[in-house]
Amino acid sequence: MSNGCFIRSALPHAVRPDDFRLSLTRPSRDNQQVLHRRRLKKLAVDARRVEAQLDRRDLLLLSTTAASLSALSIDARLAAAAPSTVFVAGAAGKTGRQVVEYLSSQGIAVRAGVRDVDKARSAGLDQRGKVTLVNGDVTAGPDALAQAIGSADAVICATGYSGRDAQGFDKVDRQGTINLVDAAKQRGVSKFVLMSSLLTNGKAIGQGLNPTFLLLNIFGGVLDKKHEAENYLRASGLNWTIIRPGGLSMDPPSQVGNLIIRGEDTLFGLPSDPGRAISRQLVAESRPVG
Repeated sequence: MSNGCFIRSALPHAVRPDDFRLSLTRPSRDNQQVLHRRRLKKLAVDARRVEAQLDRRDLLLLSTTAASLSALSIDARLAAAAPSTVFVAGAAGKTGRQVVEYLSSQGIAVRAGVRDVDKARSAGLDQRGKVTLVNGDVTAGPDALAQAIGSADAVICATGYSGRDAQGFDKVDRQGTINLVDAAKQRGVSKFVLMSSLLTNGKAIGQGLNPTFLLLNIFGGVLDKKHEAENYLRASGLNWTIIRPGGLSMDPPSQVGNLIIRGEDTLFGLPSDPGRAISRQLVAESRPVG
C-alpha cells in the first residue's frame, strides 16, 4: 500500500492546520451562470495582462521551491536514514537547481535530470558536490527515464511546462509525470516527491468556478493536468509526498509562510489567504511546522 502526505504553505506563526481553513463565499445557483460568464471575460483580460508582467511559471504556480527537501528530511527523521542518491527531474530549472544545490550541501549524491546536458554543464550545475548530469527529459518515456534514475533511491519531480504550446501542459505536467512515476516503479525507488500547485484540487473541493482557479487553469488546463498526475502517483503504490505550495516569494520567512504537513488540503490560494506565498529560503532550509 502506498504511503503519502501533502505539504502546503501556511501562516508563519501557525501550529494547527485547522487554523487556516477559509470560509469561501459561493454564488447562489441562480446567479452562478451569470457570474461565470462575467468572470471568464474578465479572466481573459487579466490573464493577458498578468502574463505580460510575470514569469509564466511563477504565474501558474508551477515553479515551486526546494520544499521537496522538507519531505525528504521528514522521512529521514522517521526512518533515521536519508537517501544516499536522489534523482531530480527538472534539475536545470529555477526550483530544480535549488534542490540540487541543497542536496549537494548536505552531502547527498544527485543524479540531475536535464534536457540538455551540455547546456547544464556550461551553467555549472555539476560543479558543486556529487552531481551527475544525465539526460532526463520526462517526455522521453519510462524506459529512458528509468535509465536516467539509475541507482537513485529517491526521486524528486520539479518539472513544469513554461512554453506557449497549449498541449505542452499535457505532455509535461500530466504525461511527463506519469512517465516518471512508471520509471520510478521500474527502479524500485523508496520515495517519490512531486512538486505540484496549491490549486490543483479546486474542482474536487467545489471551487471549479472560483476566479483564482479559473485564472490559473485557463492556460491549457494546467491545474487539471497536474491533478491527474497527482492521482496517478497516489495510486502507484510508491511512497509519495505531494507538495502544493502557494506563490514564490523572495521575502524572508517571517513575512510570508511556513510549511504544514497534513492530509489533502481544503485551503485555497485566495488573496485573503496569508499562506498563499512562501519564502524560498524557508523551504530550502527544510523547516516545516504542524
